[in-house]
Amino acid sequence: MGGQLERERNVVASIWPLFGGLALLMVGGGLLGSLLGVRADLAGFPTIVIGVVMSMYYVGFLLGSLTIPRWLIKVGHIRVYAGLASLAAATALSYSLLITPVAWGAFRFVFGLAMSGLYVTVESWLNDRASNETRGRLLSVYMLVITFGLGFGQLLLGLDSPLNATLFILVGILLSLAVVPVAMVRIPAPEETIPVEFSIAALTATAPLGVLAVVLSGAADGAILSLGAVYATKVGMEPGLVGVFMAASLVGAAASQYPLGSLSDRFPRRRVILAVATGAAVLAAAGAILDPTGPWLFVLAAAYGALAFPMYALAVSMINDVMPAHQLVAAAAGIVFVYGIGSITGPLIVSALMEVLGPAGYFWGLAGFFVPLAVYAFGRIIFTARPKQRRFISLPHRSSTAAAMLAEPSDDED
Repeated sequence: MGGQLERERNVVASIWPLFGGLALLMVGGGLLGSLLGVRADLAGFPTIVIGVVMSMYYVGFLLGSLTIPRWLIKVGHIRVYAGLASLAAATALSYSLLITPVAWGAFRFVFGLAMSGLYVTVESWLNDRASNETRGRLLSVYMLVITFGLGFGQLLLGLDSPLNATLFILVGILLSLAVVPVAMVRIPAPEETIPVEFSIAALTATAPLGVLAVVLSGAADGAILSLGAVYATKVGMEPGLVGVFMAASLVGAAASQYPLGSLSDRFPRRRVILAVATGAAVLAAAGAILDPTGPWLFVLAAAYGALAFPMYALAVSMINDVMPAHQLVAAAAGIVFVYGIGSITGPLIVSALMEVLGPAGYFWGLAGFFVPLAVYAFGRIIFTARPKQRRFISLPHRSSTAAAMLAEPSDDED
């Protein structure tokens, strides 16, 4: 008994530094995403150019999800984590030195690559340290750290003018400090490898609704995080309120993730996806039509975020319902890839609409992502049999393949 208790204490001691480092990464990354959108708009970048620059993050993120798991095997987790965190910090500090679309696109690509590797590293560490009894709690804490870290980062936007270098320096400091908690504690390297091979054709044939939901949720999430601050700036918000506007959607997501998950376990998951997609489309259309002033806009952002961001977890759970249990982790690599494709295209589509329609194009784009999903979900409900449901898998929208491994108990554990 004493030995078991000592082992559990050692596991806890090795996990909390991971969460501390992750929290600093999220705060810095959350601040940087909105800061770039506001600063690019103030620098006079055309909206479509901002969309291209911001989408480069997801290009880097997608490439990182395919390549960095191999780095972990060759180099080791602590070296990959420290190296990528330092690379992310250096990238954040570089934005204020060279303010051009080409340079910022390159910086965004590198930053996305680094952040993808940091997610994979932290999630694989957590997966290795977890047991069947603690996986659910660890995943819950992980989600809260990501969501509230990103949200708190948005609120820092009002600390100084985006025209100054101060906020970029702050991001660099936060990302640099994220190395400290992890470097100061000895954490055993995981032995299990992370799968990166997948078949999109097989995944789509097996779970077409889930794959479509993953793609479109990626498009919506990418557009919100890349262009939400640009929209808020264009409708006249001060930087501090821009941060509140962005944080509202993340707070809404944190509040609704578990209620929606519980609802999807009690009722047919396809119907929940239909309801969520329909509600998100209606809310976004309202945002495009109504006057973009007043406190109602913050409420609408929270309500839309409460529906849009949890769609990823609903989609993964939908795929889990129809995939053989032993193939879910392997399929997770395909899910991450499909989500990445959606995240790349979302900012491009929405920025093009904003270029043509003005700020209202932001919400029209967000509405447009969920209309086809609602229509297709309705068709699947009418014309296909309801699949047998497994439990809801609560995953953050920026998770990697390693997060799916964390969500699924190991077969060799009692």
